[in-house]
Amino acid sequence: MDNAQLQKVNTPLTGFSGEMIELLGEVMLPLSLGSLPKRSTKMVKFLVVKAPAAYNIILGRPSLNLFRAIASTFHMKLKFPTSVGVGEVVGDELMARVCYVNTLKRSRKKLDGKAHNAKGKRVMIGIEHETRDTP
Repeated sequence: MDNAQLQKVNTPLTGFSGEMIELLGEVMLPLSLGSLPKRSTKMVKFLVVKAPAAYNIILGRPSLNLFRAIASTFHMKLKFPTSVGVGEVVGDELMARVCYVNTLKRSRKKLDGKAHNAKGKRVMIGIEHETRDTP
């Protein structure tokens, strides 16, 4: 994504551990869940931040509510209604383990007092939504 697509935002953002997060801007994007024919697409506003993270997108409650989605972390599934039945997104167990291990490594470096590379990468956080469906 090009920085030109981002709208400036002057809101401070605090990370999970209290540190300030560099906010690059916000962007409205279509988000599709599921696969055809049980796919749902909605417009979601994302905050784009630069932060060390194992993930490249975080969906918050407003986005999940927009899709009327139910998440099960135990089953690594997200289910939501569509016009032709229940759609679902199934997580990748191996990738989830890799993300978890990377998060632990990052936390351990902070606790050990070693130099921590906090360059980070772009992470998009779903914050708001439009209430209309997109075709």
